[in-house]
Amino acid sequence: MATTRRQFIKRTGSLALGAAGIGALGTRTVLGSSEDATPSRPTLVVLYLRGGSDPLSAVIPYGDRTYYNLRPTIGVPAPNGADDGSGVIALDDYFGFHPSMMGLARLFKQGLMAPIINAGSTHPTRSHFDAQDFMERAAPGVKSVTEGWLSRYLYMTKSGNDSDLRAVSFQPVLPRSLRGQYPALAVPEENAQSAASAFAGLYGCDDAKATAKAQASPGGGKADGAAGPKRATGRERIIDAGAQGIARLGRLNEVLKSDKYKPGASYPETYLGGQFRDIAKLIKAGAGLEVAAIDYNGWDHHAMQGASFGVYGEMMGNVSNTIEAFVQDLGPKIDRTVVLTMSEFGRTARENGNSGSDHGHGGYMLAVGGPINGGRFYGKWTGLTSRSLHEGRDLPVHTDFRDVFAEILSGLYGFHADDHKFFPEYDAKEKAVGLIKT
Repeated sequence: MATTRRQFIKRTGSLALGAAGIGALGTRTVLGSSEDATPSRPTLVVLYLRGGSDPLSAVIPYGDRTYYNLRPTIGVPAPNGADDGSGVIALDDYFGFHPSMMGLARLFKQGLMAPIINAGSTHPTRSHFDAQDFMERAAPGVKSVTEGWLSRYLYMTKSGNDSDLRAVSFQPVLPRSLRGQYPALAVPEENAQSAASAFAGLYGCDDAKATAKAQASPGGGKADGAAGPKRATGRERIIDAGAQGIARLGRLNEVLKSDKYKPGASYPETYLGGQFRDIAKLIKAGAGLEVAAIDYNGWDHHAMQGASFGVYGEMMGNVSNTIEAFVQDLGPKIDRTVVLTMSEFGRTARENGNSGSDHGHGGYMLAVGGPINGGRFYGKWTGLTSRSLHEGRDLPVHTDFRDVFAEILSGLYGFHADDHKFFPEYDAKEKAVGLIKT
């Protein structure tokens, strides 16, 4: 069933609903009415910087002279007090943020943001495809795992009271982390209502309603004397999944179009800004959103990466300004919301001959939200000397990304990874990062 539906969705180019879980969705949350909504759980927003985002241009060890020796053209200048935004934003006497990250720096100083340095996958691959699979499935080197870590969590904790919009990705294709048995929703780029109308004929919603009515009637739609309920065909299951997805898009559109949830902050006029604006609307509506996931592509900067200014700074500024606006927009609801930003691996410590950086190993993560013990750095820093670097060229991994995932699931949702053998070949005990407030 899963393969058939994936193939169907790929051929039609329509919305994704997860790899399985086509059956009944249970009690649906009524959108736009917090009184009728399922009691809210915290919300986790996962932002994936796809392509291998450079850690040494985000969290900058400006206090280490070796940094500038390794990066003569793409190294960001030390704090200089200039008004032109050219210097590192100092957060202590050693580390600082890229000058485009002023929004995140403000959140850091407010105790709402924390970076995790030298974090990433324990597997040494420098392949984008393998590294992304390993991280988003939370199973480094284990190719037999094919479901995303967020989908596994959602499926293991599902109930009959799940909101239709418990898991949403505001993009046409589900991120790997949300692909699996749990029916997550991916949203077409165009307006949700017009998309729903366009897809209704494709999925045959009237046929789906007729099928459901027949199966609910005495005899289950079978001829007199036939035993047991009629078993749905593959086509009927696909139609039913499409009908449910269209209904979800319609309910989503109710929130996005409602005047009750207008943005309370100014977002960047970018695709990413619009995605976070819509996530905030869903949270403020009490729609039962528990997990949202977004991809931000284009971080494979082998050439012309830039130092204070350039392509990296523009992209990171988009991230920083968007997340700051999101926090402002949510107001008190940020106390039950976490944004976790990550990338599949880091970049080489030394710049290459094209004023860029190549595929590396250790990377970084950024955590933002009320539940975060912010205003400090997490992870182990061992310097930039050749013997301190992985294979003499990359940042090492001192914090396994699963340590962070496990703590997020435990701290936000009370879901203990070890109790469920959630991560293959991994033991979360005694590896607490300390990221979540207790």
